[in-house]
Amino acid sequence: MRPIRALHTLRDGVTDDALRVAILVGLATIPVTLALSWNPVTDDVVAGGSVSGAPLLLAGLLVGYYYSDRETESRRAGIWTGLAASVATVLVFVANAIVTIGSEPSRWTAVTVIGTPFILALGAGFVVLFATVAAQFADWVTTRLRRARRAPDASDDGDSTVPDPKWWKILAAYVLVAPPVVGSVLLEVPAGGLGFALSLLGLLVLVPLSVVALGALFVDATAPRSSKTERVPNALAYVGAPIGTYALVYAVATLRGSGHPDGYAIYAFIGVLWIAAVVYLRNRHRYFDGGGSAVRQLG
Repeated sequence: MRPIRALHTLRDGVTDDALRVAILVGLATIPVTLALSWNPVTDDVVAGGSVSGAPLLLAGLLVGYYYSDRETESRRAGIWTGLAASVATVLVFVANAIVTIGSEPSRWTAVTVIGTPFILALGAGFVVLFATVAAQFADWVTTRLRRARRAPDASDDGDSTVPDPKWWKILAAYVLVAPPVVGSVLLEVPAGGLGFALSLLGLLVLVPLSVVALGALFVDATAPRSSKTERVPNALAYVGAPIGTYALVYAVATLRGSGHPDGYAIYAFIGVLWIAAVVYLRNRHRYFDGGGSAVRQLG
């Protein structure tokens, strides 16, 4: 009964007009994924292979954005995008299996034949999960950025709404930690001894902390404000500046043939994020601790 029910579900989804865009976006990734993942197929590899995830990530984000203000849930749309996109994964895995069977000893041929169905199921399942998570993430971001959700209600005469303080505390920790860590690296602490060890430990803490701080900045900036706030923070400006700087520096360093473009991009990201965090915290403090009934602007 379950296979029959699955077939009915598959048929209903394919014929559902609400899912047409999700399925078409997933199908559109197939040629791109094949083009980016096909070269390894020509080598002697074991069953499976590698599949480029960039087209699927872009498709999931696009679908999540598109369905964020529609009746169809982004989760359901992401699932169908992943199902359609998984065709490319199946083709790449099958091609790798054929190459393996033709080039490896007989014992590997048996392993490939037996293991391929499990690899196909695992690969397709991962594609669906990845697309679904990407779609839901894009839906969450789009929803939080929607001004109608964050804008104050004109009929609200209550006190100012204060976002969860844990987010600005994370930003404050980042603002305090970043300068000494980056400064120790720029001042070229000797490559030995306690100073070097502390600098290395500081970097290991600062890099993940910067990612968490970026998320905290976004969540706090997109929290709903009360009617006492004349303008909501420009979350895209605060969060987009560090991300855009990272992409720009990485591209420039790559074009100039730098040996470590990601290193330059990370330092630029940390610096711009620190500036954005300082500016945001300053404006946030002016609003929430400004006192009186004067209307202040944040962002």
